[in-house]
Amino acid sequence: MDTDLDRIAALAAARRDEFEVLCYTIDLLEDELPDAALDALIDQIAAPIIAAIDCTRCANCCRSLDVYLTPEDAARLGEALALPPAEVEARHIDRAAAARMGEWGRLRAHPCPFLDGTLCSLYPHRPETCRTYPALTPDFRWTLDDTLDGAGRCPIIYHVLDALVIAIEALERSHPPESPV
Repeated sequence: MDTDLDRIAALAAARRDEFEVLCYTIDLLEDELPDAALDALIDQIAAPIIAAIDCTRCANCCRSLDVYLTPEDAARLGEALALPPAEVEARHIDRAAAARMGEWGRLRAHPCPFLDGTLCSLYPHRPETCRTYPALTPDFRWTLDDTLDGAGRCPIIYHVLDALVIAIEALERSHPPESPV
C-alpha cells in the first residue's frame, strides 16, 4: 500500500474531481445507504487499510494539521509535562484562535511541539483529536469535506476514498436508477 506522501498528495490532487463526484454520489444514495450503513461500510473498508499503514512512519498529520484541544487534553498534557493546566495553556494553547473555530483550544505551534521525528513524545497523554485521527466514522457523510481535504495529507484517508469509489460504483450497479415511465 502506497504511503509515499508526495505520491499520495499528487494522486489525491489528480483525483480531486473523482472524489468530489464520490461525495455527491454518496449524498444522492442517502436512501439506499443511510448514515449507519455508510459508516459500517467505511469501517469495513478502513480496517485493513489502517492495519496496513504504520502512522508512526509518517506523522504528516502532526506536522500539518491544527491540533484542537479540550480542557481534559490540557490536563493530560500537564500531567505528561509535569505542569499545571494553566501553565500548559499559557505555553502551548491558543484559546483565541480556537474560539474563532468554535473550539476550546488549539496548540500554538506547527508542527506539533511534542513530535519527535515521527513519534509523539507524549503518546499516552496525546489529545483526543490525535487519538482519533483520521476520524472517518461516525458521521462519515457529514464530514466528507474534511475527509476530502485530508486525502492528499493522509495515506489512510486516500486509500479509504480509493476503495470507497469502487464500493460505491458496485452499489450503484446493484441499485440502478428507476427509468421514467
